[in-house]
Amino acid sequence: MSPHTSRPARHSLWAAVPVLAFLATPFLPFVSGPHLWLGLPSVLVWCVLWTAGTSAALALVEHLAHHGEPEESATPTPEVPR
Repeated sequence: MSPHTSRPARHSLWAAVPVLAFLATPFLPFVSGPHLWLGLPSVLVWCVLWTAGTSAALALVEHLAHHGEPEESATPTPEVPR
């Protein structure tokens, strides 16, 4: 078993940041109170920002992921005679 498959890489923890932000939403008084941000309810703005943050975090995880060596195709490519 290679070391890359035995445990998740540290960079994959970036995906947990937006999840924690969403889970913390009802417990944060500056978000869950009756406030308006940019004329919209603060919970709505918070969730929209973290929805974009989720996409950014997943893009970062994908960018930093080790994908290994590319596998050879199952069908051999024909050689061209010279």
